[in-house]
Amino acid sequence: MIKISRCLLFVSVLTSLISISYVVANQHETLAEDQSKNKAYRIMLEAERRDQGWVDSKANMQMQIRRGDGREVVREVRIQSLEGDDGRDKGLMIFDKPLDVRGTVFLTHSLPLESDLQWIYLPSRSQVKRISSKRQTGRFMGSEFTFEDMSSFSLEKNNYQYLGETSCGEPLQDCHIIEVKSKDKYSGYEKTVSYIDKTELRSWKTELYSKRTGLLSKTLTVSDYQLYLGQYWRPSELTMKNEKTGATTTLKWINQTFGIGLDAAEFRKSSLERRQ
Repeated sequence: MIKISRCLLFVSVLTSLISISYVVANQHETLAEDQSKNKAYRIMLEAERRDQGWVDSKANMQMQIRRGDGREVVREVRIQSLEGDDGRDKGLMIFDKPLDVRGTVFLTHSLPLESDLQWIYLPSRSQVKRISSKRQTGRFMGSEFTFEDMSSFSLEKNNYQYLGETSCGEPLQDCHIIEVKSKDKYSGYEKTVSYIDKTELRSWKTELYSKRTGLLSKTLTVSDYQLYLGQYWRPSELTMKNEKTGATTTLKWINQTFGIGLDAAEFRKSSLERRQ
């Protein structure tokens, strides 16, 4: 009877030790995960802070769409951007060429917590269409970018995880690897993974994973950063590659200028409606 009691006591103590070890291990994992999230968040917060105060800008842009079969379409676009408080920026894209898209206008109102407001004016129909959150996964103007990709970055719309360090950029330099998961239930992405240099906090590459399959679906590469007003880094070229089809869309910025005194009235939905 005594031996049985001692055996039961031993089992009880062993079980308790295993339970304590499991709890401690979980606590360490939770702490490490929290530290990773906090580190990633601080990096993204600093990147956002550095990109404040540019007021407004305009540029010309070429959109080069290369199909998987080798066909190519080139669109010429004028871009205007207006900085707002708390990330409430506004943007206009006005398509000039080719003829079949001439006069098309895309308007975005960024919001700090909710999905951006987006409208598109289609001259062929003399109609302004609202792009709903449920439709943000649709392709933008036949390109490899989606309407979601055309939204502005907002810190609080995502969750972040620090994955490690590597080399990236032009020239190669030390970079952070940060996982970003959108809080938007209508997002088309399970997650994105960005490679951001440590010195200037510029994003050089982003891997985009499909929510439907969980697999890598597209890769965005960024090149030829230029410094404006002694503070604001802007890329001259972005290329989105479809990893399944091999199709690409390249956006090239030309003649980008800042502080030009844009009129806020140009960014109202009513300005699009007057085109009808």
